[in-house]
Amino acid sequence: MMGRQERGQGQFFYAFDLDEVLPPDHLVRQIDAVLDLSWVHKELAPYYSHTGRPSIDPVLMIRMLMVGYVFAIRSERRLCSEVQVNLAYRWFCKLGIEDSIPDHSVFCRARHERFRESDALRRVFEGVVAKCIAAGLVGGEAFSVDASLIKADVDKKKRMPGDQPIAWPKAEEASRALAQLPERKGGPCVSTVSRPELGERAIF
Repeated sequence: MMGRQERGQGQFFYAFDLDEVLPPDHLVRQIDAVLDLSWVHKELAPYYSHTGRPSIDPVLMIRMLMVGYVFAIRSERRLCSEVQVNLAYRWFCKLGIEDSIPDHSVFCRARHERFRESDALRRVFEGVVAKCIAAGLVGGEAFSVDASLIKADVDKKKRMPGDQPIAWPKAEEASRALAQLPERKGGPCVSTVSRPELGERAIF
């Protein structure tokens, strides 16, 4: 006999446990098992006022940002939308089924103010690397370089030899992103490789 979905009166009360519906082998469970953010509140306490309305929990923001990084959610607007509807993301962020999601604007302000001043995100990154080293996932025998090929408006008749020195911008003229890169002998930690015959330039 063919069954039909019942569409009667909606249910008023639900008994729902996020932990029961999340598969035991889900990636967020594996990350949560080794993630330690117990230091965050003490570390960021000096950057918060003792008066006024309570802020968004910084641990919640870091967990949401980690969801974005791990699952390649590049937009913070989309990140908030995904956490709103995805039960696994809610579980990882310690949000109940009825808890509200922070507005996307709080991430921009936190990143450019408290998180930057305290180096909180750097500590999370370094902690992840340390755990990878301890687990034997990072050996240090080799390294990789991330490069992007960018179409360049190059005139093949006016190109310069590759041995010409690079006119690095002065520190006060550099963009904020470039100014924040670690420096090395000879200039900022950025290098370019030009390929005029292809009309491309690789930036590292």
